[in-house]
Amino acid sequence: MPDANDVGKLLELLRALEIPDTKPRVLRTLLRGRRTLPRPIVELVGVQGHSALVADLYSWLSESGGRRATPRAKIDLHAPDLPRTALTPDLSAVSAHDDQEIAGHCLPIIQQLVAGFAADDTAMGAIKFPRYRTADWLTRQRVTSDESEAPDELRRRLPKLLRSGSPTSRSDTAEGVAGDTISRVVFGVLALWPVLRLWLWVSGRIPGMSKVTRWFLHQRYLAPELSGSFLGFASRLTASHRVDENEEQVAKLLIHAFLEDLRDAYRRRIWRPSSWRRTAYPVALLGGLAEGSDGARILTWVNEIRNETGHFDPLVIVAFRDEGPNREVGELGHIGELRTLRTLESLAEQPSAQPPDPLQTWLREIDNRRTHRQTDAWFLPLRALLPADTPPRISDPRFRGLALPPAPPMAARSWFVGLCVLIPIVLAIGAALVYFPPLRNAPCSQWPWTDGVSVSLRDGECVGYSDNTAQLFADDPELTAMQREVFRLNTAAAEARESNPNRPLVSLVYFAGLSYADTNVRYPHAQVEELAGLAVQQRRALLASDESEPLLRIIIANGGSDMRQAGWVVDHPLRALVADDPSVLGVVGIDRSTDETRRAITRLGELGVPAVATTLSADGLEQASPLYFQAAPSNTVQARLIADYVQGARAANGTPRYDKVMIYHPESADDLYVTSLVADLQAELTTRGVAQESLSWREQQQLYRFPAPCETDGFDRRTLLFFAGRNDDFPTFAKSVSRGCLSGAGPAILGNDAVTRLITDPKATAALPANLTVRYVSKAAPVMLGGADCVRGIGKLGNQPVPFEHEQLCVELAGLIEDLRGYPELIDYRPTWAGDRTGLAFDVSGLFLQAVRSSRSVLADLPPNRTAIAVQLRESDYRGVTGTLGFSTRRVADGSSIAVLVTTAVGGPAPQRCLLMFPRQTGQDGCPAGTKSDLEGWTEPGR
Repeated sequence: MPDANDVGKLLELLRALEIPDTKPRVLRTLLRGRRTLPRPIVELVGVQGHSALVADLYSWLSESGGRRATPRAKIDLHAPDLPRTALTPDLSAVSAHDDQEIAGHCLPIIQQLVAGFAADDTAMGAIKFPRYRTADWLTRQRVTSDESEAPDELRRRLPKLLRSGSPTSRSDTAEGVAGDTISRVVFGVLALWPVLRLWLWVSGRIPGMSKVTRWFLHQRYLAPELSGSFLGFASRLTASHRVDENEEQVAKLLIHAFLEDLRDAYRRRIWRPSSWRRTAYPVALLGGLAEGSDGARILTWVNEIRNETGHFDPLVIVAFRDEGPNREVGELGHIGELRTLRTLESLAEQPSAQPPDPLQTWLREIDNRRTHRQTDAWFLPLRALLPADTPPRISDPRFRGLALPPAPPMAARSWFVGLCVLIPIVLAIGAALVYFPPLRNAPCSQWPWTDGVSVSLRDGECVGYSDNTAQLFADDPELTAMQREVFRLNTAAAEARESNPNRPLVSLVYFAGLSYADTNVRYPHAQVEELAGLAVQQRRALLASDESEPLLRIIIANGGSDMRQAGWVVDHPLRALVADDPSVLGVVGIDRSTDETRRAITRLGELGVPAVATTLSADGLEQASPLYFQAAPSNTVQARLIADYVQGARAANGTPRYDKVMIYHPESADDLYVTSLVADLQAELTTRGVAQESLSWREQQQLYRFPAPCETDGFDRRTLLFFAGRNDDFPTFAKSVSRGCLSGAGPAILGNDAVTRLITDPKATAALPANLTVRYVSKAAPVMLGGADCVRGIGKLGNQPVPFEHEQLCVELAGLIEDLRGYPELIDYRPTWAGDRTGLAFDVSGLFLQAVRSSRSVLADLPPNRTAIAVQLRESDYRGVTGTLGFSTRRVADGSSIAVLVTTAVGGPAPQRCLLMFPRQTGQDGCPAGTKSDLEGWTEPGR
């Protein structure tokens, strides 16, 4: 049954006008690009009691049954308290709040619409009116200066407008840049510089920061191009100076600003999600419209502005007239079905209805009517049957759903926008945490601006270099404390250099494998010993005060477990270091004689960096680089030492101690140290006619498969078991070959120089069989033979005097140990004796310091450089605690000390004793007086 009035049709029409798209979608809207028409100005004729109807419509728009509502405003044009349009200023009507302003507004009707639309109760956000508020504020200003000085007076007042907290300043200065949240930040920052902020706002030169002033200078009314600047144009709008301006143009400017603000709020921008949440146009409900009234003039100006500018605006106007207009009036009831329409514009494409649909007709004719600028182009007068006492009424529940604006696109909803903002932030934070490990306090990381550190995590190990406590390598308490002490001495050296800039600062890179991928083979004590030798030289350098004595800075570089990352460390962090820091004169240490170490040595030579290895002894390493020097004798010399020992060792009765050598070694083709030592020893023994046999293993567990001498019938106790492997395999080897042996009746064991790592470390020897007698090869034998006296600060070597360098090493080593006890983790630190690596590192760093002293006579006032240091390393011998390091004929110090030592109780406090030592005189064992072992004798082979 059809309704008895047009209430339903009116509400359908109102919904069709206010809803731009019943199914809003972001992508479809962007791709479609269809032109959206401004809504017609609907005039409803023949309505009695329009005041109540306007109130009901206003309530219907606001109480839609959902959270969303339509922006709306209502005005009773007959209301006695509604001020009249006042385009002619009354300068005597001073505002009660500010005597520089006049009371009232030029267009009170527009002012009330602004107040209504600015209310934020729609879930779409308040509509801001920066342009209109600025124009309205200007029209109320009383300027006392003449036309030439009026802009300056107005400039002084503008901060009041910007400080007022109105949407003018916030929208203009910030919203155009990035939205509400960032706008407050930008607004707060700009508030700190009012002069700069005022200049940005007034200049019109910054599109995002001064869009309001730019708009005034580019709109069409009052010919702004004649003013030259915003202040000049603004002064023409003031109450004091607009007497010569056309009132209609002033009114159109105000209305145009009002419509532009609405247009800006509804302008779809992909970067402004709030605009997509506006799914309903603002509706202005005007009651009591009469011909020739202020309200009619406002609607006429809206019609003309739309014709003249051709711009879209989203304003929906529904006016209730007291009497019909002087133009053709359609019937509201003749408007067809509107509920099925997706957009109002699609009605024009529907088949023509009978009787003619006035709304469809208007849609089809509007382009022609606006082109001809018809005075009623945008008006749609409709006669409606709306008796107040006939149902249905607007409050009917069946109409409530029509008032609910459609939900915004998912991409514009607050939670989705929040996710879109949050997810990139989370991803950015995640990426930052991944690519900038210092943000998550990762142990192996540094900021790009961190000085003296360059590290990276590779295969689970922290490799790179460091010269300060910002980065420490390994987690062993002794090694950690030793690194801290070295870095403390670095700081002291830097301070000494600042107080005496003429002292040269020598930087050496200590390069070793400080971390362990396999904790079963971790052995940091060897690196602790080498760093101790370097720290002693640092301490000695700090004690000197003359300009000729160089200071020493140690940069610790980690090549990873077994130096597996040595090549990468040289190619990346060290390459950058030597390029940026000319004080880096060389690399010392260098752990493990492997193929990877050889490649690293080659790369260091290509970079022009001298490298002096402390303990490497594999044959042929000097061929890897012309700038490589080796402080320890080669494996060829070690093989000759062992062969001499085997042939010359004598039992207590003077008979030969050994008839045969059993060589135990791992199968490791890339371990240059093991392969070259085994090959050299086999060749040496074969040349001398000494019987030999070899046993090898691939995995440590295979050592237990070898027959134990004490459990083997007929085992010849004149067979020497020579261990030619790495230190981590020696405890297993010792346990394997001593199975079943009685105390003091074990086989004769001789370990290579790698075993020295265990001998000097009480923690490591705890894994060996108790009271085991072990013979081993030791480099830097004089330091090892110094015994416990050296760590107590006494330089002693048997019964003979020691060189000055040896005495200084022991004195400073005792002081270093005392300082190390100051670290919480080393309160009980008491090494048994000085290690061979301490002596070698001490001599190698002393070698560099001597080269620096010698180069100063050649370089004069120039700082030392790597080329000069390399030359000095070749030309000058260095006499240190380990012997003479001379590279004049060969870059391997085969003349430095190497010996076969023996300990009868591994891990005990007993001193180490000498069996045979190189260099030696023919017919002598080379052992210093008072260090000879009484376990066995030795005579020159062949005698």
